[in-house]
Amino acid sequence: MAEIASLIRVPSRQTESSGEDLLKLYWNRATVKRELSALRRERHQLLDNLKEQEGAIIRAREELESLERLLANPLAAANAMVYFQFRHLWRVCALRVQQFAKELRAQRERKERAKLHATVLDKRKRRLDILNEKLQGLLIKERNISHEAQTLQKRLDSINGFTRLMQGRGIKRRISGLEKGREALEMHVTEVKETQASIHAEPLPELTGLSLESRRLINLAVMALAQELVLHFSEHNLAALAKEASERPVSDMKFGDRRDCDRLVERIRSRLSDIKDQAQVADAVKLRTDYLLTQTTYRDDTAAVPLAETFAAIPPQFPSAAGGIPAKRAADAPLRINVLADDYWSVLDVLL
Repeated sequence: MAEIASLIRVPSRQTESSGEDLLKLYWNRATVKRELSALRRERHQLLDNLKEQEGAIIRAREELESLERLLANPLAAANAMVYFQFRHLWRVCALRVQQFAKELRAQRERKERAKLHATVLDKRKRRLDILNEKLQGLLIKERNISHEAQTLQKRLDSINGFTRLMQGRGIKRRISGLEKGREALEMHVTEVKETQASIHAEPLPELTGLSLESRRLINLAVMALAQELVLHFSEHNLAALAKEASERPVSDMKFGDRRDCDRLVERIRSRLSDIKDQAQVADAVKLRTDYLLTQTTYRDDTAAVPLAETFAAIPPQFPSAAGGIPAKRAADAPLRINVLADDYWSVLDVLL
C-alpha cells in the first residue's frame, strides 16, 4: 500500500514543479520584454541625438564655409572683424553682469544666513537660560534636602536609650522621605541636563531662499549695472551695435569701408579698456541703485522683478542720496533704451 501511495504522489509533485517552471518562464519572458522595450527606446533616443548632432555638424560646416568665403573678400573680412569685436564686447558685459549678480547673491545669502542663525541662537539662549534657572533651583533644593537629611542623621546618631526609642522611628521616616525626594530631584536634574544637551546639539537651520527684499535689491543693482554699461558704450552707438551683432549673423552686418572698420575696432577696444576701473563702476552702480529704489514699481507685493516701464529710459544724471548730481554726461538727454525689455547684456538670465 505504501508503494502505491508513493506512486500516486509522484505525478502531483511533478505537476507542482512544472507549474513553478512555467511561472518562472512567464516572469522571465516579461522581464526580457521590458528590457527589450527599454533598449528600443534608448536606441530611438540615440538615433534622434545622432540626427541632431549630424544637423549641428552640417550647420557648423556651412557656417565655416560661409565665413571662409566672407574672409576671402578684404572689405568683408574687415566687417567680420568688427562684428566679432562687437560679439566679444557683448560677452564681456554679459559675463560682468552675471558675475556681479552671483557675487551679490552670495553676499545677501551670507547676510541673511547670519541673521537667521542669530535669531535662532537668541531663542536658543533664552530657552537655555530658563532651563539653567530651573536647574539651579533644583540643585539648591537638592542641597537643602541633603543638608536636612545629614542633620537628622547626626541627631539620630547622637540620641540613645529611651529618647531613641520614642523619636528614632519618626526621624528615620523623615530621613527616608528626604532621600526619596532627593532621588526624585536627581532625576529632574538629569532630565534638565539632557534637555540642555539636546538643545546645544540642535543643528542651525539652512537658508531656504532669499527674502523678497534681497531679491528686489539684487535685481535693481543688476539693472543699475546694465544701465551703466549701456551708458559707457553708448558713445558712437557701440551698445546698440553690440546687441545687434549678438542677434544677427555676420553676413547681415555692414559697418562701412576699411577705415570705418578700423575706427570702430579701436573705439571698442578703448571703451573696453576704460571700464576696467572696478571701483569707479561700483560707485556709479551704488548711486544708480539708490536712485532706482525710489523710482521702481512692481506688479504686486510679491513680485521681485520690477515692471519694464521703470526702465524706459536711462538718465545719465540723477540726484544722489547726498543731494549731489553725478557729473557724467550732464549735457546729454536720457537714453531711450530699456535694458529690461530689450534684455541688454542678457539680464533676464540672472534676475531672481
